[in-house]
Amino acid sequence: MKRIKLGSTDVEVSRLIYGTEPFNFKKGPDGKRTQGDKTPKEGGQILKGALELGVNTWDTSYDYGTHPHVAEALKIVERKEAVIADKSNALSEEDGWKALDYSRKSLGTDYVDIMFMHIVPPEPIDRKDSVGNPYHSGTLEERKGTLKSWLEAKESGIIRATAMSTHSTKVLKQVLDYPEIDVICTTLNMMGAVMDDGTLNERLDAIRALKDEGRGVYVIKLLNAGRLRDHGDEAIEWCLQWKDFVDAWNIGMYDVPQVKHNIELLKKHL
Repeated sequence: MKRIKLGSTDVEVSRLIYGTEPFNFKKGPDGKRTQGDKTPKEGGQILKGALELGVNTWDTSYDYGTHPHVAEALKIVERKEAVIADKSNALSEEDGWKALDYSRKSLGTDYVDIMFMHIVPPEPIDRKDSVGNPYHSGTLEERKGTLKSWLEAKESGIIRATAMSTHSTKVLKQVLDYPEIDVICTTLNMMGAVMDDGTLNERLDAIRALKDEGRGVYVIKLLNAGRLRDHGDEAIEWCLQWKDFVDAWNIGMYDVPQVKHNIELLKKHL
């Protein structure tokens, strides 16, 4: 599996990123969702198997419920061989430090490779996370305190890269004014789904602009949260055509056979 450095960081990721949501969430086309039943030990073994195949980057979040799965994997692999991407809705500087403490404790690691400000919206909004807990989803401006704490954490080696995820094209453009954010992940799929604003062409232009400025960029929701699974190869291949300005593709995967299949699919295009 080919690897690439994210922007100006020293974080080298596999171009296929393991999205861990399917371990704990039912995924698939509407009306026939499956998956979501892997125990932490099972998930840990699957991630170990993915690493052995070259997929070194694992994407998780506290609200995915997959911290335990990643923690189990980190018990049975060399820590330095894995790249962990985690996420938080923290707003303040204090909350930013608390989020890092929670992440490291629950993942069983001294550091997090990539730490994301999670789903930054164009306007502040009150939401519920993936497990139904209410929270205030703050804008980039509102999360300056969190970013400050993470920049300090980066200097001390607690994290290796600061990052932001968003479903908004408007926010992607705003990030150009925040050079201290190293890595960005955003939604991209052939349906133009899971986009807060903007057209598909505007989304592609915004991603390209970030890449041109030297940021690390990877994309999520290639299968529209599993809804395109029956047309998975077509959906993934559509996203792979943007390989010149997309560093990596985060695909939710359930088991090692899916990892093998997607590796072969990427090899045809990269």
